[in-house]
Amino acid sequence: MALARVGIVLGLEVSRLARNNADWHRLIELAGLTDTLIGDADGLYHPALFNDRLLLGLKGAMSEAELHVLRARLNGGIRNKAARGELRRGLPIGFVWGEADGEILIHPDEAVAHAIRTVFARFAELGSARRVWLWFRGEVPTVA
Repeated sequence: MALARVGIVLGLEVSRLARNNADWHRLIELAGLTDTLIGDADGLYHPALFNDRLLLGLKGAMSEAELHVLRARLNGGIRNKAARGELRRGLPIGFVWGEADGEILIHPDEAVAHAIRTVFARFAELGSARRVWLWFRGEVPTVA
């Protein structure tokens, strides 16, 4: 678009092209300078015209506000779930959720379980994660 080789930018809802209002206004400005049209399901806009630029600016502001509201609702839902004790996040590799509420188990695969137990045993013996890493680096053969 900056080279004035784009005639129109099309999208289902063009105000979603940018994640924030500042980026959206840069796009509108550049489109206005290069005579590039912007079109979506609602209409066709020429950013060089005041009314179209105003409408595109409002669409961008509304889109940014909508993202803020959605993010706030999602975070509220996560907090409510955590308050009820129902929030389950991804566990580190080697662990799985059990059947009981909040129950965390070592992975049922014996090779994975052995590796996890070895990490904890070496940490208890060596006293630091770096020493455990160095031990594993020296013990485990590299695959070529």
